[in-house]
Amino acid sequence: MKLIGLRNRLLILLSLAMMFAIGLIGGIWLQRTYGAANLLRAAGVLPPHQESLPNPTPTRTAVGLPPEFHGQMALFVLAGQSNMSGWAPLLAEQTLHPRAFLFGNDYRWRLAQEPTDHPEDQVDLVSLDRGSELPGTSPGLAFATRLLEFQPEMAIGLIPCAKGNTTIHQWRRSLDDGTLYGSCLKRIAAASTMGKIAGILFFQGEADALNPEIYGERILSAEDYEERFNQFIEALRGDLNRPTLPIVFAQIGSQTAPEAFSNWEVVQQQQAAVDLPCVIMITTSDLSLYDGVHYTPESYQTIGRRFAEAYVRLLNEESCE
Repeated sequence: MKLIGLRNRLLILLSLAMMFAIGLIGGIWLQRTYGAANLLRAAGVLPPHQESLPNPTPTRTAVGLPPEFHGQMALFVLAGQSNMSGWAPLLAEQTLHPRAFLFGNDYRWRLAQEPTDHPEDQVDLVSLDRGSELPGTSPGLAFATRLLEFQPEMAIGLIPCAKGNTTIHQWRRSLDDGTLYGSCLKRIAAASTMGKIAGILFFQGEADALNPEIYGERILSAEDYEERFNQFIEALRGDLNRPTLPIVFAQIGSQTAPEAFSNWEVVQQQQAAVDLPCVIMITTSDLSLYDGVHYTPESYQTIGRRFAEAYVRLLNEESCE
């Protein structure tokens, strides 16, 4: 009897071990083949970033703005979804610029550094991203640094407004500061005591490329993305009373979860069709990814420089202000 009982226990342990091994192998296969974590992240089940970014805890720069820059800054909004917030590890060293500043999520000015979308003491909870990890390197600081190479006399103020995993529908016009659009307007107004809005940088569209058969509970805009984007720009310019405010937006680049992002190429085509005055698009499809849909730190720096170069080109080619 004792031998029978021992044999049964061994069989149970062997079965459990086999089930664990099958699950582990299956999980690895799904991750490699379909980007399972990316599918869950795209669906909103997981946070829109890696759960264990190797980010050091950054020492934030001192709060404050030198008096000589009060009211003199060129202000730029950083709007869109997670690729504007930036989800890649922070670089070990950052080169800060003494004329680049950040209007943080806490509504306080400081010297600009990454992460530009730091959540500490965030005022507008509507744009607070989920997850315990800090966002990482974004295009923001690289944009400011590159633009100051073209215009070294300028002082730049960055205003983060991005929110991960958001659709263009979620950026529709609303004056309620509990919405992404309304809170962004509020931030611009609060920051404008220190300067004048000079441009909008926008990187969004990944969420609208999601497969509607999988994510049918969401309002997605793939086939009509161009129309929705145009409405967003026209509304924002109208509310700011700036009909030719320069807009630079990034076309979505590449991804490794085609089952989740079945309308990726449709959104890319819709973005390429945008034809508005004082609006220019940059491309990102040639840049390396850190995960299934987010870029490496080096790629984010390249995106930031492309934003700056496109902005300068836009000012040289059209009468934008």
